[in-house]
Amino acid sequence: MNTLEILFNVFFAILGAFLSVVLGKLLKQNGRVLKKMDEGFRIIAKLIVTENEKTRKSILKELRK
Repeated sequence: MNTLEILFNVFFAILGAFLSVVLGKLLKQNGRVLKKMDEGFRIIAKLIVTENEKTRKSILKELRK
């Protein structure tokens, strides 16, 4: 192995470690966002399925708190 190959190997090892940390943080953040979106979709589905207008109003009232 010559010096140039060693430098490239070190560079790509550092780049790989950096990208794994950045992508790990990004995916963790997206997981939180997806969890909140899922909760919102459940509430919307509950409002659609609910037939009673009083129940809909109470669900919306709870959301505003």
